Amino acid sequence: MVHAMDPDSAAVTGPVVSAAEMDVGWFERILGSGGGDTRIVAVDATPIGAGQVGESIRFRLTRADGSSTSIVGKFPSDNEQSFATAQQMGIYASEVGFYRDVARGLDIRVPAVSYIGFDPATTRFCLLMEDISPAVPGDQLTGTDLATAERVIDQAVGLHAPTWGRAVELARLSWISLPTVESAASHNRLIRSLFDRFAARYRHRLAADDIELGRELMPRLDQLGAAQGIGASREPEISEALCLAHQDFRLDNMLFGTGPGAPPVTVVDWQTCRLGSGPADIAYFCGAGLDPDARRANEHHLVERYVGGLTRSGIMVDAEVIRRRYVLGSASGYLMAVLASQVVGATERGDAMFCLMAERHARQMRDLGFFDLLDQLAPDTTDWPE
Repeated sequence: MVHAMDPDSAAVTGPVVSAAEMDVGWFERILGSGGGDTRIVAVDATPIGAGQVGESIRFRLTRADGSSTSIVGKFPSDNEQSFATAQQMGIYASEVGFYRDVARGLDIRVPAVSYIGFDPATTRFCLLMEDISPAVPGDQLTGTDLATAERVIDQAVGLHAPTWGRAVELARLSWISLPTVESAASHNRLIRSLFDRFAARYRHRLAADDIELGRELMPRLDQLGAAQGIGASREPEISEALCLAHQDFRLDNMLFGTGPGAPPVTVVDWQTCRLGSGPADIAYFCGAGLDPDARRANEHHLVERYVGGLTRSGIMVDAEVIRRRYVLGSASGYLMAVLASQVVGATERGDAMFCLMAERHARQMRDLGFFDLLDQLAPDTTDWPE
C-alpha cells in the first residue's frame, strides 16, 4: 500500500474509478495500512475548485483511532462540451502523462500522486493527489504581488531547466510530440475559426482596440510560429531551446502556502503541458497575473531572475534571446483567452477571467512592441492565411 502523502513513492496504477466508487472499502484497499486502529472507517467527499475541464474533490479519510487525513481526487469534467474538448485536444492524457512519466524528475513543486487510473480509449481518468495544506488557490482576477511573482518564476525554472533541450527525448513519450509546421498550422486554423465568436461574445466587455489587436494577430499566427522557430525561423537559437512548458501558467493553477509545513508555491493542472517556449510561460504568467503598472515596473527584473535561474541550473542561454522569446510569448495569453473561452462550458467567472486575460495581454503586447519584433524576426513577406 502507498501512503497518500508520501511524495517519494511511485503512484499505484489501476482502473479508472469514479468519485462515487471511492468508498471506504476502495480507499482501504488502495491506501490502507493493513487494519487495526489505522484502518479507514469513513470517507467524506466535498467538491473543490472551479476547474473548466476537470472536477476536483477533497476526500476526508477517518481512521479507526479517530485520526483523519485528506486527499484530493481529480476527474474529467461532467460538462459535455468541456469533456469533448478535452478528448479532442488530449488534455487528460497530458495531465496523466505528466504525473506518471516526468513529474518526479523535475525541480518544480507539484502535488504527490498516489493513484492513477487512465483509459486511453476514452481518455477518462482519475488521480489521487496530495492535499496541499494549509494553502489557498491563486486568483487570476485578484492578481498577485512582486514577492509572489518571484517565487513563481523560480518554480518555472524548476520545470524548464531539467527539460531544456531534451525535446527529442521527451517526444518519445506517447502524449508528447514535437511541434511541426503542420501541427502549428492546424492549431492556428482552429483559433482563427473561433475569433469572430470570441469578438462577438465579448464586444460589450472588451475595448474596441483590444478586439482589433486580435483581428490584426489572427492572420499573422503562422508568422508568429516562424519567429518562434517552427518552420523557416530566422533565429535557430529558438528552435534549439524547446522545453516542457506548462502553457497555462497562471495564478488559478497554483496553490500558495499559508502556514507552517505548506510549500510556498505548488503548481497544478497539467492538462496543457507540452513542448514549447519556456519564456512564453513567464510572459503568460506576468501578463495577466500582475496589475499592468506592476508588470511594467517589474517585467525586466522578473525576466532577469528567470535567466539567472536557468544559468545557475547549468543552462547557458543568451539573455537577449530569452527576452525576445518573452516578447513573442506575450501573445500566448490572448490566444488562450480566444481558444478556451469558446471550447469550454461558459461560466460568469470564466468570462470575467478570459476578458481580463485578453485585455491585459493586449496591453502587454503593445507595451513590449510585439508586432515590431514579429516583423523583425519573421518579415511579413508571405500571404499568410486569412
